[in-house]
Amino acid sequence: MNATDKKDWRNSLPFPRRWLGYIALKLIAVALIVYIALRYQGLI
Repeated sequence: MNATDKKDWRNSLPFPRRWLGYIALKLIAVALIVYIALRYQGLI
């Protein structure tokens, strides 16, 4: 496995340069949904 093999999965994404930001955005979205759900249920 060389450096070019490691880049292949990132290049297949529609946003190859911003994959880390996309992952961070997904985590923030999930955390916000969990927060809103817990708030709605009155648990926090």
